[in-house]
Amino acid sequence: MEKESNKMTAVQWLIEDLGEYFPHGVGGIELMVKKALQMEKEQIINAYIANSFIRLSNKAEQYYEQIYGGNNEQQ
Repeated sequence: MEKESNKMTAVQWLIEDLGEYFPHGVGGIELMVKKALQMEKEQIINAYIANSFIRLSNKAEQYYEQIYGGNNEQQ
């Protein structure tokens, strides 16, 4: 059965796929799976925050250049 993988993370897809092959075996690793999902969530959030910071930094640089034109830089 083909799953729509673009609506789930890689870890979620793996868990679901393993569950089809080992329906009774996946429950034994439930804590590890929950930890992996939490780690993945944190990584995604951190990547989003880092990307947002980069965009804001670029906008701040553009604002500075627009307002001050870089004329206040030391030579």
